[in-house]
Amino acid sequence: MKQNVKIQLKKVTKSDLDLIIKWRNSKDIFPYNTQYFLLNSKIQNDWFNKMQKDVSKKMFIIIYGKIKIGVCGLIDIDYNNKNAKIAIIIGKKILHGKGIGTIVISDLLKYGFKKLKLHRINAEVIEYNKNSIHLFEKCEFKLDATYRDAIWRNNCWWEMKSMSIFKENFN
Repeated sequence: MKQNVKIQLKKVTKSDLDLIIKWRNSKDIFPYNTQYFLLNSKIQNDWFNKMQKDVSKKMFIIIYGKIKIGVCGLIDIDYNNKNAKIAIIIGKKILHGKGIGTIVISDLLKYGFKKLKLHRINAEVIEYNKNSIHLFEKCEFKLDATYRDAIWRNNCWWEMKSMSIFKENFN
């Protein structure tokens, strides 16, 4: 990754939906998503319209330099219990492993802990998604639980890893 290229998070707009569909349905991303259905324009438009009124979701487009490269956010935000789940997709595979995910997660954690005043942020990862497990470990997430036989993929049961980080463990 070029050191002088800035990463920005911008609120998702309706014009981003086709890109999100493309990224999420790609053969490089789809098998790793915990929601196992292909997106289409109707599903994505319904999601976007609901999200406009839903305070439990804060979704952002990831911009690398001037190029949109992914989507991320905090979802299932529970303001009473001060926790949320984190989600991230770097849609351009060529940019995987370049440190962008680490920056994006750090920015989301900062937003969640400082602006939203959350106490805990959780990630759920399918056991075979070793890159994501490594990414969250690198960002100081700790394993909370392993849910056995939680996900059915490729005619096989897989574990779901639940990982989290607390506000006091975030620098």
